[in-house]
Amino acid sequence: MRFSTLTITVLPLILLSACVSSGKYEAALSERDTMRQSLESAQDEINRNQQQIEKTEQELDDSKMQNAMAQEEIDRNQQQIKNTEQELETARMQVVTAQLELMKLEARKQDLQKELSESQAQMATLRNIEAETKRRNEIYAQFVNRLKTMIDGGQLTVSIEQGRIVINLPNNVLFKSGSANLNPEGKEALAQIASVLDQFSDRRFQIEGHTDNKPIKSSRFPSNWELSTSRALTVVHLLTDMNVAPENISAAGFGEFRPRVDNETEEGRQLNRRIEIIMLPNLEILSSELPKVTP
Repeated sequence: MRFSTLTITVLPLILLSACVSSGKYEAALSERDTMRQSLESAQDEINRNQQQIEKTEQELDDSKMQNAMAQEEIDRNQQQIKNTEQELETARMQVVTAQLELMKLEARKQDLQKELSESQAQMATLRNIEAETKRRNEIYAQFVNRLKTMIDGGQLTVSIEQGRIVINLPNNVLFKSGSANLNPEGKEALAQIASVLDQFSDRRFQIEGHTDNKPIKSSRFPSNWELSTSRALTVVHLLTDMNVAPENISAAGFGEFRPRVDNETEEGRQLNRRIEIIMLPNLEILSSELPKVTP
């Protein structure tokens, strides 16, 4: 080492100076010892410093390792946070999807409830229609039974047309040609009919007048409309006079525009000249099916 070399070099110099006085020699020895002690102290200090450096380097290495481990832990935590954030985002999307699905299910539920309500209303309407049809058939049977003598005598017919009961009276039974005044035979026929209609105060009837296509033009009847309407009104007045409720009866004239058969033959024209007493269907049973009109 450097200090050892220095010691070896100084010693010969001291020996070479043996010729000097003993006092100087002693002083030189003392100085050598002092220098040796200083060198040893310096060497010790260097050793201590070297140990401190090694210790510091070890601590630095340990610190670096700890920092590396801490960084790894931070990296793991950051990755875990990232994974957690991804899981939270996935969960949030699942919640949103579930909410949308729930909304769809709720909308479907409302649609099904509406369909169920409509189906129930339709079923109720169908039951009412079925009951009305049954009641109509019962009334038809009563009409046929009560008016059987007139039917057999060719004075009228009773039929069901488009869901309506139709009592058809040829004009030659009721009126003379071009006239709206009832024949005695016609009054008698209508009296029998009135006794039947009077039994059904919950039903509405419309008296319809019809003509053939032969035109009429007079001061009283400018056209077949006036003639057919006047005949229908004549029947209405007679029926109400015979206790048929006025609120249940009405009149309409169709002229030649609703023929039963072709007007090309006299037989066809005779069939088209008629009075029809129509039992109107009960439209209240269809009220749930009719479109609602907002005011």
